[in-house]
Amino acid sequence: MSKSPKRLSLRQQIHQESDRILRWFRGCDLSDTGGVSDRDLAVALGISDPFDLNVMGQALDKLVAQKILTRRQDLSLRLTNKVTSGAGHARGQDQATRHGEGILARMEFTHGGLAFARAVDSDADWMVSSEHVRRALPGDLVRIVPLSAFPSSKGKGRRPSSSRSTSQGRDRAAVVEVVERYRTHFVGTVRRKGQRYFLEPDLKGFQGGLELLPPAQPLAGLTRAWDQSEGLKAVGAWLDWPESSPWPRVELAEWLGSPGEHSTEMAAIGVEFGFSLHFGAEALRQASQPSQSLAPNDLQGRKDFRGIPTMTIDPQDAKDFDDALSIRPLGQGRWEVGVHIADVSYYVRPGTELDREAASRATSVYMVHQVLPMLPENLSNLVCSLRPNEDKLCYSAVFEVDEEARIHSTWIGRTCIRSLRRFSYEDAQTVLDTGQGDWAEELQVLNRMAIGMRQRRFEAGSIGFETEEIRFHLDPQGFPTEVWVKERKPAHMLIEDWMLMANRAVAEHLTKAVSERRLPASVYRVHDFPDPERLGKLADFAEFMGYTLSVSSRSQIAASLNRLIEESEGKPESEILQQMAIRSMAKAIYTTRNIGHYGLAFSHYTHFTSPIRRYPDLLVHRLLAHLDGSMNGPTQAYTELELERLCKYDSEKERAAAMAERAATRFKQLQMLQGKEDQIWEGMITSIGEQGVWVTLDYNRCDGLLPLSSLDHDRFYYDAEEMALVGSSRNSRLAPGQRLQVRIARLDLRFRRLEFRYHLSAEQR
Repeated sequence: MSKSPKRLSLRQQIHQESDRILRWFRGCDLSDTGGVSDRDLAVALGISDPFDLNVMGQALDKLVAQKILTRRQDLSLRLTNKVTSGAGHARGQDQATRHGEGILARMEFTHGGLAFARAVDSDADWMVSSEHVRRALPGDLVRIVPLSAFPSSKGKGRRPSSSRSTSQGRDRAAVVEVVERYRTHFVGTVRRKGQRYFLEPDLKGFQGGLELLPPAQPLAGLTRAWDQSEGLKAVGAWLDWPESSPWPRVELAEWLGSPGEHSTEMAAIGVEFGFSLHFGAEALRQASQPSQSLAPNDLQGRKDFRGIPTMTIDPQDAKDFDDALSIRPLGQGRWEVGVHIADVSYYVRPGTELDREAASRATSVYMVHQVLPMLPENLSNLVCSLRPNEDKLCYSAVFEVDEEARIHSTWIGRTCIRSLRRFSYEDAQTVLDTGQGDWAEELQVLNRMAIGMRQRRFEAGSIGFETEEIRFHLDPQGFPTEVWVKERKPAHMLIEDWMLMANRAVAEHLTKAVSERRLPASVYRVHDFPDPERLGKLADFAEFMGYTLSVSSRSQIAASLNRLIEESEGKPESEILQQMAIRSMAKAIYTTRNIGHYGLAFSHYTHFTSPIRRYPDLLVHRLLAHLDGSMNGPTQAYTELELERLCKYDSEKERAAAMAERAATRFKQLQMLQGKEDQIWEGMITSIGEQGVWVTLDYNRCDGLLPLSSLDHDRFYYDAEEMALVGSSRNSRLAPGQRLQVRIARLDLRFRRLEFRYHLSAEQR
């Protein structure tokens, strides 16, 4: 198999661009102007391509975060005072940054307790021995110094000693400073040792405990006697780590309950990923004030849509309905379609405690049969929720559309609506399938238009990824008794396509306002070009599996990926190819820098349609309110710097929420496997690495590691070129897509770990 040429990863490109920017600043005299804008810097560096502009933006963010560049009040950039601009000092400054002040890195720990520091601005990492960890905890931002940076006392040219590098050739480093703690709250099990209480944290790789101190104030909610807390799960809030103590100290923040209970474990996962379980008293008070009934002044400046047929389509168990569709004929083959979104900005005012708590959460977290909402229940499930037969305040995008789903005009503004029918997805799908029932004509028209919009989107280069969504049935005690993969049907896609249309229209509307200087900046949902290195690996694997993926030209990639998905559909390798393709994609983020959305093939895109559960959507509504001067909009627009900071934070919280949701799903999958270690399980290899192979079980879609060390029926080695484990004595082979039988070797619910052992059939023995 021919290998694709080596491609730089996105991180490597950002690192290279950072060096180029730094060289430019050191070669310029900005004493007269004081600083340079992003736009002028791009011109000076000859950057105009949207992808390259985004790389430059991320490089600038990195240099500002490292305090190498300073962003002034007018958003211009200049070198910090401590960085000299003379070319003769540049090399010395680099040495000081790397070897004197240290390298910024994140601490990572293995389950066995080995510690590693991974540089924040490159792919480099170092092993950190226990004597050099310097009280760093998993995830902490630290400064490290590579031990190889210190010259040997035995003379020049001496090879690094074993204390400076590992036996595998990995360099070692020492932590010189803990810059920032990753966690403020820790989840764990309470243990008593003599007169002291400790929290045994659910923290991968941390060896030891956290000394647990009583709370300074009485706890609200679940109470427990201090001397009856042994074995309970609890939350501890970080206090400090005194120099005189071998243990960090935390203060009891909350009792969660007994390990294994559904509510306990879901709450523990929420805290583990940085989400609050409760709202403060003042936020709850403010959320309780709005009434569900509307007063006449609530309708001022709004278009009245209450007489127009309007419906919601949501999951069967949904409680927060934040979007609705209205439709009416205009004659001559045209229709008016309204996408109506709950006007959360009318009730959540900037600067209030309610707003501060919503901003801190940034998103609702949907775990298995449990939600940690961004807003208190009175707002999310009652006042703002577009419940049937109730007058509700909305922000709406209203389109005049023809039968071919072409948009002829768009209006965006505040409205009042009244939903006349609450459809579940199943109800709506039945109407679409049979053509009969309530709202049959309206749903058929909306679906035909959605299909037309979808076709044009794919013709423009949108990519049709499908990701599995696992669902569970729980018994009264919260134990999972059934699992299934949620199926996406036309009713789901109908809603999705209209929401995409509204998000796109609002993004274009806000972009125009920015270009006309009516807004300093806007919020975008952007999706970058795929990582070239990962695309290359995907192309190599696809070729090995008998498919062709063209990655040499950006214009070919989307069509080629769609063709790969279509050609592999229904085949064993389909899921693996799609997962590899998804991993090759960049992560979608929020930002004020519009580079478009690659996966959707939109040049303008934002999130407008879910302000009950996403803070960026609430920001977008406030920007719209500022433009139209309607009630309760902010008195002045957010600055670009304020919006960018919020976007970055919201992107981080979105990733944390996704990890929490995956962790909750995995916990339930593992619960279903408890006590079944003697059974033989069928599964498929989904990925391979030097550790071994990852196998996904047919039974409940749970994956686990089949370690290389456990494959004792042959001597296997990892062949990176063939992407397989190859046996040396029997010429056997384990590769992605291959089916096999396994038994459970290790199941650890606390850390959500699963390991298998290979089951040899009678023919294989």
